[in-house]
Amino acid sequence: MKIAFLIAAAIAVLAIVAFLGLVLYGRTTGWETATRSADQGAYDFAASPRSATDNDALACSEGLCEKPDIILPKPSEDAQAAFAELAHRIATETDDVERVDDGADPAYRRYVVRTPLIRFPDTVDIRWSPEGLRAMSRSLIGRSDLGANEARLRRWFGQSQ
Repeated sequence: MKIAFLIAAAIAVLAIVAFLGLVLYGRTTGWETATRSADQGAYDFAASPRSATDNDALACSEGLCEKPDIILPKPSEDAQAAFAELAHRIATETDDVERVDDGADPAYRRYVVRTPLIRFPDTVDIRWSPEGLRAMSRSLIGRSDLGANEARLRRWFGQSQ
């Protein structure tokens, strides 16, 4: 009985130490390794598949994507104006949002978004075209995002649930 208690106590102490290490080392860098970056790279809206698990969300203007989670209105302005409006909405976010694309394409943006408490990294890709907008928000960690990616895209694009 005493050995079982010691084993359970040791496991609990290790779990607490691991959690504190993650917090103290850095919640941001804790999810990244030498072989895995928080930025998942550019999403190819024409060829990339949806996640096999429930940890992404797709938003598109009518007819631009197959089976989107959110239908976005067709933008009437140019890419610069569309992204300026989006930047205003992103500025109100409580999550940590960092633009990670190289800025070379004026019709494309990619962000790494980290949740406030545990700092889970998600990658959000947004592509503007005269035909409409496409946006993909995808989680790096886990099998389910509990609706966080869809909720984020709805906030960013002013869509109600």
